[in-house]
Amino acid sequence: MTGRAWFIAAALTVAVPCSAQMSATGSTSPDSASTPPPIPIAIVVPQTPPDFPRGRISGLVFGDLYGNLSGDPSHVYDVNGADLGQTNIDGKKPITQGLNGVQIRRVYFQLDNDLSVRLATRFRLEADSKSLTSDGKIGVALRSAYLQAKGVLPRTDLYVGMIVTPTWENSEDFWQYRAVEKTIGDFRSIGNATDLALELKGFADPDHHVGYIAAIGDGTGQKPETDRFKKLYFALPLRVGALRIEPYADYQGVRVNLDRAQPVQPESAAINNDQTTWKIFAGYEFRRVAIGFEALDRLNRKGPAPTEEPRGYSCFARATLSSTVVLLARFDQWIPNRRASNRVDSQLWIAGVDWQPFKDVHVIPNVEATQYLAKGTAVAPAHHDLQARITLFYRFSRPQS
Repeated sequence: MTGRAWFIAAALTVAVPCSAQMSATGSTSPDSASTPPPIPIAIVVPQTPPDFPRGRISGLVFGDLYGNLSGDPSHVYDVNGADLGQTNIDGKKPITQGLNGVQIRRVYFQLDNDLSVRLATRFRLEADSKSLTSDGKIGVALRSAYLQAKGVLPRTDLYVGMIVTPTWENSEDFWQYRAVEKTIGDFRSIGNATDLALELKGFADPDHHVGYIAAIGDGTGQKPETDRFKKLYFALPLRVGALRIEPYADYQGVRVNLDRAQPVQPESAAINNDQTTWKIFAGYEFRRVAIGFEALDRLNRKGPAPTEEPRGYSCFARATLSSTVVLLARFDQWIPNRRASNRVDSQLWIAGVDWQPFKDVHVIPNVEATQYLAKGTAVAPAHHDLQARITLFYRFSRPQS
């Protein structure tokens, strides 16, 4: 190869890489600068249907270390030496002084299962220290088992099965301390927490300021139905800013005119009665303080006129001191029968401190007291009730599968 050939080959070897580098860095000729950039290729990801069915396991547990500081000082024992005294303040009987121990008061095990975008189910089991098996162990009962159909009407869902009744659902949610004590309606056994029923629950407006709950059920709670009567429920939960108001009413039973009805046995007149309950709940939540009020009145009829009228009201509050500490307090006034001049009224006092050392774990030292007030010629219990407790409450859950 001649010297000129070697020179041309060397020049090409240097020029080609330099030209490629200039193109990569944008140093192009005027002609190449007018060439439009290539159009990016859009990557289309095919949509997949929602993952159904999908479920979630959750639940809660609460119990106490307790001691009865005041109450009935007399003790009665069975043949095996077990103390038959009243352990907890329940609004029915005075507690027995000196009893103490550790107890589990409630366990929930819950399975929520979404069958589709429109259908969901819930199954919940309950165990507590009052529902015992035949050999005296803590028993398990069905608490909820229902099918939820979403959007059957605008902003309205349909529930069918063993549902949670609206009797104290919203007031208990606002109180937030079922682990310490039931709300007044539950505490005084005015209604049932669950019922085998058909329910419509929804909102009249898109901003969810005006809600409504209407249901028809057996009225027997978690027990099988034993009569032909039904119970009607209606609630109107309202929300205006931080204020919540909920009027509520229910009716159970049918008043039968025995003169026009088919022949019945004389003892049937004993169950010829009805019950009507009226209740109002109001709650206001400030930045760190929440205050609630609940009042109820029930008319029990056996015949043409009311024969009993239990009535009561409850005031409660909670104050958030920090992200882990909350103060709580409550006062209930209870009249077992407003139509009786000779009766024993009672007052319930609750105070406590909620400490949350970990998320969903609550340690709640609290005291609960009952004071009895005799009216007319009635005789009140000789001793008031006072119980001190350390309540442990925790939730558990497993994410959607």
